[in-house]
Amino acid sequence: MMSNTDNVRPQPPSGFTVIELLVVISIVSVLVALLLPAVQSAREATRRMQCSNRMKQMGIAIHNYHSAFKHLPRAWWLETPPTHTFNGKPWGVTILPFLEQQALFDQYDHSVLGVDQLSPSNVAAIQTVIHDYVCPSTPESADSRQYTMDVSSVGLPFTATGLAPSDYCPTTGVHDVYGEHAYPSITLRGREGALQVVSTAFGGSQDGNFAGILDGLSNTFLIGERTGGPTIYSHGRVHSLATAALLETNGGGWGDPLNGEHWLKGSDHGGLSWPPKGGQCAINCTNARGFGFHSFHAGGANFLIADGSVSFVNATIDPYLFASHITRRGSEVISNHNF
Repeated sequence: MMSNTDNVRPQPPSGFTVIELLVVISIVSVLVALLLPAVQSAREATRRMQCSNRMKQMGIAIHNYHSAFKHLPRAWWLETPPTHTFNGKPWGVTILPFLEQQALFDQYDHSVLGVDQLSPSNVAAIQTVIHDYVCPSTPESADSRQYTMDVSSVGLPFTATGLAPSDYCPTTGVHDVYGEHAYPSITLRGREGALQVVSTAFGGSQDGNFAGILDGLSNTFLIGERTGGPTIYSHGRVHSLATAALLETNGGGWGDPLNGEHWLKGSDHGGLSWPPKGGQCAINCTNARGFGFHSFHAGGANFLIADGSVSFVNATIDPYLFASHITRRGSEVISNHNF
């Protein structure tokens, strides 16, 4: 007679074998490797769209400012002794009421320059982070990108500590190497941008307006991306030497007067040379003031056009076409807008 134990059949082991587990892990790894770039690309597309939308809000603000005052906001202005007391500010302060920042605008004393030595209360105001002035694609949070302005090297005995960043600045003109490359046979190298620099020491004396944009609003830039804050970038990498030497006069904050002083001379395609010199690259080679526009979008940067629209401009754009959209009355012949 057979016992019950004699009828028990051996059971196969439960769970995965080591080989099966390794195969599953390999498959999951491949799927992650395939999906991650797509997820990152989708996230960047969203951030780029948010950046574009913020620039459109700036465009609406500038148009409303023009409707109210019959002229465009100044890129920046500065009054100096002996004819005036020190005073001035950039475009970023001027349009605050039209960006729903009336309270911050009212906090600012417009009769005095916003620097530590003359108006600590103004400096406190421009330490405020305004997310409309920050591109979501820029690394690090806006709060971690505050910096100190020091313009003693350009002859003004002023500092402003802890300034909040701006990733946008005016397109005030082209000159130097980039101007020569864009216009080899003619001279259009003055401060010919739509937003004017008004200063007896550093620029002209006339406010701009839409009527003065003779090339047409749809053919002229107002604002471009230029990464602000405490870091100078060169060809996608931190340029430590340039950061140490240029940061304090780079105009990387929305309340920093030098934010409006961006007279483009270009840079090398390989990045910012040292000592800095002009070149044929205008977009994404460096964010050093005067040497290039800059974003962390792949392949180009957003630009606000005077008609209120925003276009993504490819970093490989032809210099003549790009410079033609910076100048407001160059009468350049533009056959297309192949940005």
